[in-house]
Amino acid sequence: MRRRISLFTGVLLFIGLSTSVYGKTSVLIDFDLLKANGTGLPEQSKGIGEVPFSEHPAELTQHMPTLIDYSGIAGSNFSGDDVKTMNTSLAAGNWNVKLNSSASTVENKGNSFTKEWHTKFVSVLRSEDQTADQQKDPEGYTILGARIRFSDSAFNNWAIIKPPFEIPVYEDMWTDEKGNLKADYASKLAKDDRGGIVYDPSILTKEDRGTKFLNGKGVVRNVGIIKSLDLRVYGCQFKNSISVLLKNENDIVTEYHMPQYLDFDGWRKITWTNPNYIANAANRDLYIVPLYPRSEPFVKIYGFRVYRQGDQLGGDFVSYIKDVVVTYDEAVLEREDLPIIHEDAWGILATRREEAKKREFSKIGNAEILRFLERQKMDK
Repeated sequence: MRRRISLFTGVLLFIGLSTSVYGKTSVLIDFDLLKANGTGLPEQSKGIGEVPFSEHPAELTQHMPTLIDYSGIAGSNFSGDDVKTMNTSLAAGNWNVKLNSSASTVENKGNSFTKEWHTKFVSVLRSEDQTADQQKDPEGYTILGARIRFSDSAFNNWAIIKPPFEIPVYEDMWTDEKGNLKADYASKLAKDDRGGIVYDPSILTKEDRGTKFLNGKGVVRNVGIIKSLDLRVYGCQFKNSISVLLKNENDIVTEYHMPQYLDFDGWRKITWTNPNYIANAANRDLYIVPLYPRSEPFVKIYGFRVYRQGDQLGGDFVSYIKDVVVTYDEAVLEREDLPIIHEDAWGILATRREEAKKREFSKIGNAEILRFLERQKMDK
């Protein structure tokens, strides 16, 4: 009897090792973590838990923890009130819908947009990594709702649901959930001649350095081979297909086509599985890859694409997205027992991150300034 117990324990241990060695699972984006809680101004914002779940106040349009302030590159021709409104975030209502050229009529574009909404609790939306308090929450989840107006003509259409800006990979977390500068940092930062804050990244803690868009807010780092992608999406029985667009550290956008149409009713988890993934390390082609200071591999959400075939129903289409979860092999094993911490000696990756942040911020700012000017024209 003792021998049988030992063998059974050994089998369980083997199974446990098999499931842990191959594939790490991380939430890439979760709209339940992106509920709008502010206006863009900290003094008018609320704590994440202070906004009623099923309410979407019209004045609360920004998710303050992911707020991007692009007023720094606006120039001097804008008023103080204008500068205060030059910000945007990953709140679901800020995402954009872009139609392909054949469907991009004025009417179709005007009727294609996203909104923040909510869904009742259902078991398929429960995440294994959620805390006990979240799992027993009877209210449900915040989600992204998308309305797309396709052409009624008999030709193929598609639409991309994109974030309001290209998500920065290395953005630092300086503020609390309401957008206020954290007290520990406020006392250590100097101000310039105009009274603006001079940010010094050297004072950031490890938890806040480059982490603004991690943990379900659009970015996963240290990604090697992707094993699978899980998309939790709501179908309304339209025979349209959907794909997830990811961008990596080489600025390459890869499209992952989900293997199932949206011709079902209700929530479902759709999984794309990499057909070329080799689970057994003994069967892999191994080769030497230079390590430090190679750029850190990552993936970030670039958008979702919905396809409508020409022989399918056109016109209005609606769907909802809860989250995307990625399972992957780590590109580099993170170890703490190395005899030399290369980054501490040379700081090459830190320099690259700062350069990348400047490029990302400049790209975001220029695009958002143009959108800001267009909105002003429309208001007049």
